[in-house]
Amino acid sequence: MNYKVLDDFEKVSDVSPETIKKYEDLLPTEWIEFWKEYGFCSFMNGYFRVIDPDEYKDLYNESVLKLYKEEAVPVMVTAFGDIIAFKISLKNDEKKWSLECAYYRYVRSTFFMPSVKHFFEGLCSPDVFGFEENFTFIKYSEAVDKLGKIKYDQCFGYDPILTKRSKEKLNDLRIVDTKDYLKAAFEQNGQIEDLMQDGKVIDVSYSAKKEKKPKRVIVNNPYEHKPINEPALKFDNFNFKLCIIQVLMYEKKLLKPAFDIYEFAKCYPPREINIDEEGYEPIKPAIEYFKKLEIPTSLADEIKEIIMDGGNDIYGQIIPFWDGEDGYFDLKRVSDAELSQFSNLKQILLMNSPENLSKTLINRLKKHGLEVKE
Repeated sequence: MNYKVLDDFEKVSDVSPETIKKYEDLLPTEWIEFWKEYGFCSFMNGYFRVIDPDEYKDLYNESVLKLYKEEAVPVMVTAFGDIIAFKISLKNDEKKWSLECAYYRYVRSTFFMPSVKHFFEGLCSPDVFGFEENFTFIKYSEAVDKLGKIKYDQCFGYDPILTKRSKEKLNDLRIVDTKDYLKAAFEQNGQIEDLMQDGKVIDVSYSAKKEKKPKRVIVNNPYEHKPINEPALKFDNFNFKLCIIQVLMYEKKLLKPAFDIYEFAKCYPPREINIDEEGYEPIKPAIEYFKKLEIPTSLADEIKEIIMDGGNDIYGQIIPFWDGEDGYFDLKRVSDAELSQFSNLKQILLMNSPENLSKTLINRLKKHGLEVKE
C-alpha cells in the first residue's frame, strides 16, 4: 500500500503467522496484506493504532449492539479509544466487509467506510475529513500539545468518563490505559446501541484546523430555497416528511424542482460533494435541504396513500448507496399534529424493522383512520 498517511507509521511488532492464519478468512485480503507489510503499528502521528483483534474482540462484541448479528473483528483503535472493526456480512453466499466505528466517548457507533481502499483514500482526502467545525470534537493535536504523546497501548480518556449528555472539555482529558478505560466506559454507560445522530461521522483528522475556503459562487442555483408565499405544512418528524416528499416530488411530480443528489452536488455553494466517496453515509447537505424545504398546505389533499419502500427515490437522494439493511429511514414516530394535516390519507405501508415498530405508532396511525400495512 502506498498512501501518504502511512509515511510516518511506526511498527510495534510483526503479526504472527498464527494470527494471520486465524483471521485470513475473517478479514479482507487487503487487510491481511497490510498486516504483512506494516504489522501492528501506529500511523498518522500516532492517531491510529493497528491492534491484535484477540485483545479487543471480547470487549467489542459485548459492548456494541449488533442489529443483524454480523460478526465483527476489531482491527484499529484511535488515540481517543474509538474502536474500528470490520463488519462481516454474507450476500449471495459471498463475504462482504465494511468498517464500523464504536465511539465509546459518545456511547454511539456509526458505519465508517465501505472498504480498506475507501478508508485510506478518505484519510488522504481533505474533502472527506477535517470538518472540525461541525462537531464537538477536541483535536488530537490539542490533546498532544497539552498532555504529550501517548504510547501504543494508551489513549486520551475523559475524567469523569463522558455520558451521552456530557460536553467534551480539554481540561478533562487524561492519558490512560486504553483497554482499562474502555472497560470502565462500558461499565458506566452500558452497551453502545445508538447510531451517531444524523449519521455524522466524527472527524478523524489529526492536523491543525484548516482555513475555511470561500464559498463557491453558483449562478441560477435551481436548489436555492425560495419563499412559497402561502402557508406551509408543519412536521415534527423528519422521516414522515420524507414520506410526503416522496409522494409529491417523485410520484405525483407536484413539488418542484425534483431533487437530484448528483445535480445538487455540483451546485452546493460551500463545496462540491463527492458522491462516490460520501454516498455510503447520509449526506448532511441533502438532509438540510429537505429539512428546510417548505411544502404548501394546498398539496396536502394529494396525499392519499404512503408506500414506504427501500427503493423509494427520496432515500437515494440522502444515502445514494444505501443498502436498505439498517433502520435509518424507519418511521419510528409521528405526531397527531402532523397526521391531522392529511385528511385524505387513508393507507400507509411501513417498512420498519421489528425493533422500530411500536404499538404507539400503530395505534396513532389507526386513530387517524389509516389502514396500516407492514
